[in-house]
Amino acid sequence: MSIAPHRNSISKRSSSIIGGHNRFGNHPNDRTVELGHGQNEMRTTISRLEYLNNKFNIDPSFDIEVSGEEEGQEAGLEHEGQALKWNSEFMKIDIQQKETAFAEYSCKILDSLELLKPLFKYIRSLEMNLDSLSNEMEALKARLTNLNEEIKKNAKVDQALTPVLMDILISPQTVQIICNATIDENWVNQLTVLSEKKEILQAYKDSDKVNQDNITHLSQIIENLEKKCVERIKKFLIDHIKAFRGIDSSSVKIQKKLLSVKEIMVFLKNRNPKLAKEFENAYIYTIRWYYYFNFVKYISSLENLTLQENEFDTDSAFKHTTRPLPSSSTSTFRSLLLDNSDSINEYLINLPRRLEQLEDESNKYSILAQIAESANSNLKFFMEQIFQFLNQTILDNFTIEFNFIMGFFDITDNEELSSTMKQMFSPIFKLGTNFTKYLLQYCKSDYFGILHTIRRIQKMEYEIQMRCLPELFQTYLNSQLMVLWPAFQNNIDILCDNITATLMSTSVVKQIMNNKANLLIPLKATQSFSMVLSNMVKLVQNLVFELETSEPLNGSIERLSSTYEKGMIQLASNLDPNKRKLFLYVNFQLMYNVLDSDSSIKEKKPDLTDHYKRLVEAYS
Repeated sequence: MSIAPHRNSISKRSSSIIGGHNRFGNHPNDRTVELGHGQNEMRTTISRLEYLNNKFNIDPSFDIEVSGEEEGQEAGLEHEGQALKWNSEFMKIDIQQKETAFAEYSCKILDSLELLKPLFKYIRSLEMNLDSLSNEMEALKARLTNLNEEIKKNAKVDQALTPVLMDILISPQTVQIICNATIDENWVNQLTVLSEKKEILQAYKDSDKVNQDNITHLSQIIENLEKKCVERIKKFLIDHIKAFRGIDSSSVKIQKKLLSVKEIMVFLKNRNPKLAKEFENAYIYTIRWYYYFNFVKYISSLENLTLQENEFDTDSAFKHTTRPLPSSSTSTFRSLLLDNSDSINEYLINLPRRLEQLEDESNKYSILAQIAESANSNLKFFMEQIFQFLNQTILDNFTIEFNFIMGFFDITDNEELSSTMKQMFSPIFKLGTNFTKYLLQYCKSDYFGILHTIRRIQKMEYEIQMRCLPELFQTYLNSQLMVLWPAFQNNIDILCDNITATLMSTSVVKQIMNNKANLLIPLKATQSFSMVLSNMVKLVQNLVFELETSEPLNGSIERLSSTYEKGMIQLASNLDPNKRKLFLYVNFQLMYNVLDSDSSIKEKKPDLTDHYKRLVEAYS
């Protein structure tokens, strides 16, 4: 069923009021639209909306014809006087609910506006300050431009002046170290800086780059610093040279500390050569006393050692004794006797062990004085060992001192070096030579000990060449050889006499003539002589240099062999021809077997081995 449309006209004023409340804010006098409307006006608007709502509910076909012209018409009103079409969805709208929501939104907006008031105030204040801030920024920009220009100008000046300043200026740190710091490697580095500054100032003299008054002033400062350095170096050297005279002082430790700052002596030589020479002489005489004092103590401790050879020299005693020194009579040379006893004496048994000690390259040592003084009396040493203790110690200290003199005092001239070392070690060399003579007095019959000592000296000769030491030490070793070789030759003479005396002794001759001796067994004298000769041949070759046929040892071996051969032939002449041949064959066969069994003997003395081979063939 259709209902005829019912139109009512609403005045322009009423229409404007209703329209104003539905469009929120198009009416200029409406306080609600401006969000500042009071509570009374809000109630009036709600009453009007209730009226319209009731009207619409009573007459659903009620149409409103809107007349008049107003700005800001809502969507759905196309032209003036156009009727609103009915929409059933409008009936479902809860106006009261919408009204409550609208009121809540209004309160929230009001609260938000209250919160935003400080921000609005700050923004207004910021806008007011923008002009003054802009002016300040422009002023800063202009100032920054001026500063950049000045920096560029200063950079050019710095670029020109910095190298000069770095060249001539002395840092306060350098002055502080030179004047107050301990003399060490860092202190020495400051000496180098000081020398470099002095050279640079010399280069800047008469230069237009710097003020000459400043150069003169800085040169005076450097000169004063150099005087301060000389003063401190003087005190430093005096203290360390005095330290050598301490009771428990160690020369190695003191020299190590001096070598760590060896540049101070070069500096002192350049600034004050006379003072440097005085310190050099003071050191030489101090270390001369130091070595003499300590080597006297060391030799005294070596004298407390017990010699192995004393057991064979019946009247000798290596330690201090009230008995007189042994004479040269045959009874005191038990080690040289080659009698026909039942056992080979211990002296000959120890020969291989002594040879091993000589050939041991690691056997380069020196015994400490404290160990020597506290050595057990049961501990015994051979003559060559005690000689090695002293002379290896002298060699080591000579090497240390030689390297120190070259390194610290910067002495490079060979003659000056030799003269300096001679001043320091001539008393020590004299002590060493006298001690060798002292050893020979108590070991005069130890011919193998003397020969081993000679070989140790020859090893030292090679060692001093490897260490590049001056000829001074070679001269000292030669003086030792001049004492040892004659003593060895004297022992060989006595040994030859003892060989003849032994082989021609009445006891041996009677033993052979009375058939008490088994001719198939070599004589004990032959067994002993074979050990002597074989061990002596092993020492023929100089262990350092090539074989020297002119060496006295070669002639000594020939003499011994010839003396033994003649003695055996003369002893065999007491037998009938058949026994004589057997007797000589058995003894010469033993000699040949001993010499031929060792390859080193055949290499060193092949002619000797061949000689005994021919003797064996002749009497076979």
